Amino acid sequence: MLELTIFLRLCAAFIAGGIIGWQRELAEKPAGLRTHILVCLGSALMTIVSVVFFPGDPARITAQIVSGIGFLGAGTIFRYGPTVAGLTTAASLWATCGVGIAMGVGMFFLGFAGVGFILLVLWLLEYFEGHFLKTKGKYSLELVLEDEPGALGKVGLVLGELGVNIDAARLHKREGKSWCTLFVHVPKTRTIVEIVSALRGLEVVHDLEIQ
Repeated sequence: MLELTIFLRLCAAFIAGGIIGWQRELAEKPAGLRTHILVCLGSALMTIVSVVFFPGDPARITAQIVSGIGFLGAGTIFRYGPTVAGLTTAASLWATCGVGIAMGVGMFFLGFAGVGFILLVLWLLEYFEGHFLKTKGKYSLELVLEDEPGALGKVGLVLGELGVNIDAARLHKREGKSWCTLFVHVPKTRTIVEIVSALRGLEVVHDLEIQ
């Protein structure tokens, strides 16, 4: 009976992690299906070990799981100037860890209820932000450009290929130095990381800051 109980808890963790990971995979995030399954499964496995083999102090290993998942989540966070990307993915990994712990102790209702609320945040609230919060996806790009004809046109061409709309632009020039401030709207199909990588690949762009 012990082996069957353990197997059922691991299966529940596998399914729960897969559901969350599937949503992250559809959203094309750096941590997807396999990562979330492994996080949930690993959390459940370590929780089962702590409960079954260390019944006198089961919280010791469980507490280390919550702390250790922070290192994995940190790998999904990227910072470009004042802009930070990947926080939601890191938070989803942390929440998935909690689901795995719940499955590990046999609290299936709590675990799957957690999955439901996580999906609610990732799907419904993302829709709400995209349709009702007008600042969603809007950034200010400040670029230091090569002082040559057509430099800004090359930037506009790259942004156009990525589907980024330029709402407004301000050009500056002082002491032989040219730079511009672009107010852009990034579509849902693109990330700010992609935009930065594409712009930094241009020879006419010497520096770039995002707000």
